[in-house]
Amino acid sequence: FSTNTIRLADDHTTIRKRPDRSITQGDSYRNYCKSCNRPLPQCLCEHLPEEKIGLETKVLVLQHPVEFRRKTISTVPLLKLVLDQCHVLVGRSFDVELETIIHKACNEGRIPLLLFPGPNATVLEDTNAMEQLQAANYKSYAQAEQGPAKYLLIIVDGTWTQAKRMVRNSPALMQKCNPIQFTGTDDLSIYDAIRKQPDTHCLSTLESCVRTLKLLEPESARTDEASKHLLDSLRSMIFTQLKYEETHLQKNPDLIRNSSKLKAKKERQKNILSTTNISGIEDHANAGDDEIEILPNGYKLRPLLESDAEFVDSRWPYRSKKSLVMIRKQIIADNVNSTRTGYSSCLGIEHRGKLVGCVMRHTNGSIGILHVDEDHRRRRLGEFLLSSATKALQQKNDPTYAFILEGNTASEALFTKMGWEKIYSGKKGTGKRRAKRLWEYTGSG
Repeated sequence: FSTNTIRLADDHTTIRKRPDRSITQGDSYRNYCKSCNRPLPQCLCEHLPEEKIGLETKVLVLQHPVEFRRKTISTVPLLKLVLDQCHVLVGRSFDVELETIIHKACNEGRIPLLLFPGPNATVLEDTNAMEQLQAANYKSYAQAEQGPAKYLLIIVDGTWTQAKRMVRNSPALMQKCNPIQFTGTDDLSIYDAIRKQPDTHCLSTLESCVRTLKLLEPESARTDEASKHLLDSLRSMIFTQLKYEETHLQKNPDLIRNSSKLKAKKERQKNILSTTNISGIEDHANAGDDEIEILPNGYKLRPLLESDAEFVDSRWPYRSKKSLVMIRKQIIADNVNSTRTGYSSCLGIEHRGKLVGCVMRHTNGSIGILHVDEDHRRRRLGEFLLSSATKALQQKNDPTYAFILEGNTASEALFTKMGWEKIYSGKKGTGKRRAKRLWEYTGSG
């Protein structure tokens, strides 16, 4: 079948602008990326391959119309952006066109598989799972050239109620496809941060597709490459959506209708953030760092959130009546910038869900407010925060500098150790007249 096509809806890959639904008056439009077709603040191009990746397995997604309309948080468009052989049909039932696709796949020697759990589904982790599938489709497998078996993987995208109804209304799925499933997982779905899953073991369509492809093509380097791009783009999408939701609710508190439900969602997001690297910050922060490789057990690096502003302000010895507002605005600005660059320079470290350390980039571009709570010091957390913030600025090609008050020997020792140098000494001054000295990162530590 033709690749990267969609039925019952326009293919928006050539559309540049769409009306912003949040704008009720005027003729304003949102700018969209020409490559990934997402709003510019939510662009995912940095996490996508230069060319779509072709795998031995072809993927067919049957998407419910309700899911199709959720473009911003749907994971199916990400599959089309990464996989070369990905086909999407939108509808509530599928007959002639579905049978045509399955028939063509069988003629190509492919084994049609339906990812749908049930008592008769083959468990892909079983040692003889592949032999069972090949035996059940002997004619298709016999037509294939010598080598590993090829598959047509069919995935139903919708809620469980929608998916069951779609399968029931599309008899060709059960008549001509082999139902498959994988065993449950203890890993939390990162998609649960923006959309609650029916159970803890449930995964999003993209995550399910990634896991299935790895089981079908366990030795394929292309599958590993595709999986990385898919999961990286999913993390970026979720991180962007979390930032948008928080900012939107801060500006429009009257939209909160069910505070208990919102509180439960925040707790769920906090749990996922503390156990999963959604933003990809740790990958960027640790890249090329031989001295500080990982945080101690129980600690987690993450971007600062707007709700963290009070923590940062309370730890800053130079706080004032206006400092909280300044800190909050800077965190918001950094979050918006990180959605474009993939790097955050306002960072925090959590321990068991509680913030214990922070570092920020001031409005003038300098690094500052580097702090670790007393009970968590002597674990090199300050080094980790400074190193991560420094690398984030370098990745964005931004200048790396800081101002340290003359006589602050602890900060001077840390910055010197991490490769920073004092640029100007001059008069030291005394008391409140102590001067702030400019420091720059030279990488000589």
